[in-house]
Formats: sequence, structure tokens, C-alpha cells
Amino acid sequence: MTKKKEIILRKFAKGTFDSLSIQEEEIIKKERKGIREGTKGLSGARIIEISRIKLDPEQPRKSLNQKRLNELAESIKKHGLLQPISVEYIEYEDCFKIINGERRYKAAKLSGLQELPCIIKNIDRHTRLIHQLIENIQRQDLPPLEEAESIQVLINKKRMDNPNYSQREASRELGLPKSYVNEMLSLLKLPQDIKESVRTSDTVPKSLLLLLLRQSDEKNIREFYRQIKEGNLTVREAKMKLKKSKDKKEDLNTMNINLNLLEENLF
Repeated sequence: MTKKKEIILRKFAKGTFDSLSIQEEEIIKKERKGIREGTKGLSGARIIEISRIKLDPEQPRKSLNQKRLNELAESIKKHGLLQPISVEYIEYEDCFKIINGERRYKAAKLSGLQELPCIIKNIDRHTRLIHQLIENIQRQDLPPLEEAESIQVLINKKRMDNPNYSQREASRELGLPKSYVNEMLSLLKLPQDIKESVRTSDTVPKSLLLLLLRQSDEKNIREFYRQIKEGNLTVREAKMKLKKSKDKKEDLNTMNINLNLLEENLF
């Protein structure tokens, strides 16, 4: 790419359309014709060289499922990137920092795309983080503990502006039932060592983690979890054992109550 063409495309990416001459507009039209199928005609999007797009080091999402990333890359190879990512122009670095779409960006790089359709936004650091948190929480492939941590961070950030911001308000903003938000946040009560282990795990479902939390004895929690991780106990077997343990405890509590009532009647 010539230096002149690079300057013209940079002006286009920044949105300075008024300063473009007719000749420069023609150069941009020709450049856009070279973009592969699937990235054409995206309303409001501008085509930016992938080399000028940078990751946000403050992105709250900490993990990406490599298998699903590869699957997305294969889809992009076949169909192109159908949904633009959102970016912010960083003038002092002359680059574009990702606001939302890190997963699509990484998959696009894997697929070999050289340019990406982007929506350019100008938002402050706090708002950018809120947007990232909401997008991450609404993703279906987010590990349970990471989703729980993201919800808690969202609540903490919102409370910086509004100390009375509640879990109910968070559930409304995320479009999730309040009971679901409460369940997710309860995962943060797991023992720290188990939290570290399940942070990026795809093998331990949320339903099992919630069952573990119903056990009052941390020793039992760790033992069940160890057996599952070592493959000595299936998730189904663990659920059955945990349920039996819970039922046994409830029966014991009922028995104690009945004995107390009997003692009161006798004496």
C-alpha cells in the first residue's frame, strides 16, 4: 500500500469524510471492493486493517475456549465476519482498541482476514468496561465462575456511580431473571482453591457447583470435587450422592425436632 493511500484510508477510518476529495473517495471505493464476501454492506461499519486493531489489556474476560474459537474461525473462512466489532480510536498510538468483539477479532486473525468491519465509538474508560462486562455476561460460552465474577464486577462498577445499585437492577440491565443472578453470585462463596480450579473449566457444570454449595461441610465439598476432577465420579453420580447427603441431613434435622418435641411433652 502506498503512503498516500494509507493516509486516505486513515482519514476514512477516523470518520473525517468532509476532508475527502472525489479522487480520495474513489480510492476508498476501490479498496472496499477488495474486501471478501461477508464483510460487505455492514451498516455503519468501516473497514480497518487488522494490524491496526489492538486488544484492550483491561478486558475483563480472562479466558476463551480454543475449540470454539477454531470453529468460529472456520465459519469466518466460509462466510466472512458477519457482525462488526466495536473499537475506539487511540490517537497517541494511532491504532484502534477493541471495545467489544475480542473473540471475533481473534477468530478473524486465525481465519487469515487482513481487514475487519468495525464500528468506531468514542466512550470513556468506565463506560467501555461496562459494555465489555455486559457483552461477556450475555455470552453463552462463558465459564460459570467467570460469569459470576463479571456480574459482581458490573455491580461494583455501577455502585461507584450509584451506591444503591442492586442485584435486581443488574438482572434487569442484563435481561436475566433475578433468581439466575442470585444463583450465579452464590458461586463466589465456593472455597478459593475450587474456584481457581473451575475458573476456566468446561467439565463441571453450574448445576453441580450449586449442589456443592448446599453442603455445609467444606471437607465433603472438596472430596466430591476431587473425585469428579480425577474421573472417579461422574457428574451424575456426584449429583445423586450430594442429593442423598442433603436428604439425610434433612431427615436428621426432622428427627432432632421430633425428639425435642417429645422431651417437651414428657417433661
